[in-house]
Amino acid sequence: MAADNLPDNAVRAVLSDDELRKNAHEIDSILRSLKRPGIANLADWLKTTDFYKAPASTKYHLNHPGGLAIHSLNVYHRLQALVEAGLVALDPETVAITALLHDLCKANFYGTDTRNVKVNGEWQSVNVWTVKEEFPVGHGEKSCYYIQRYIQLSEEEYAMIRLHMGPDTGKYPDPFSACAAKFPGVAALHIADLEAAFLIESRP
Repeated sequence: MAADNLPDNAVRAVLSDDELRKNAHEIDSILRSLKRPGIANLADWLKTTDFYKAPASTKYHLNHPGGLAIHSLNVYHRLQALVEAGLVALDPETVAITALLHDLCKANFYGTDTRNVKVNGEWQSVNVWTVKEEFPVGHGEKSCYYIQRYIQLSEEEYAMIRLHMGPDTGKYPDPFSACAAKFPGVAALHIADLEAAFLIESRP
């Protein structure tokens, strides 16, 4: 239970409509500035989804409307920082595509429902986040699938997005370690994602 006595997965309005539009415009502008064939069609499709209004999670980081867009921008800036520090060499287009779209699998992924909870001794009906998974092929896999309906990913970009969650525990050989050894961007995107989710973004 969060500090406001609501469930951790309660829907909370945190951003104003202007803030939602600002973040959506920033991502859309970055994507449309890229030269990758098909990127404009991808950007158009993105606007037909709830990507810019979705949460980043149901009850962890940025679980409020617009949280997914903020998380995507945070990962983008953290990955840029790793490149600027000289820790990894990545083309600016690769940085933008992988960071901004790594969680594209979460578009049209979350829904809402109501739950009766006792708040300050009284029962209340509260809106809560739910998951409505309709294409359960895997987290990174689904992002890659959505992206490649519109643009072609390089091998490194595909590996970065597919494996941005980190090692698949219990598997040997581990695809994450093998790919990170070949494509340093795999480790870099994973680190940027962790920095964003655990060091920058607030939790209930």
